[in-house]
Amino acid sequence: MNQTTDSRPVIVDAIVIDDSVYFTLDALCQACQTDRMQLTMLVREGVLDPVGSGPDDWQFAGTSMRRARAALRLLRDLDLGVVAVLIDPACCYRTAPCPHSWAKG
Repeated sequence: MNQTTDSRPVIVDAIVIDDSVYFTLDALCQACQTDRMQLTMLVREGVLDPVGSGPDDWQFAGTSMRRARAALRLLRDLDLGVVAVLIDPACCYRTAPCPHSWAKG
């Protein structure tokens, strides 16, 4: 364990993100560190459900950030397809192992 002699307090700036916060497509891209094409694919496949008529008008509820980041992580880290994310979107939020037999390798 790394011990430090620095006892100064750490100041953290944070924003609570819930459904009262909305993101544009570009803001969600920045928050998720991804590009418009990736998030547009998640919308097209039904993983994300923005309000608005098209990409330039889309508004994403704050909880979409958590869902998008989890889906992107599954796509990237586990090399899963979008269909796997859609089978049980609740798996995106689990902290315990996924209970599905198909997810156990």
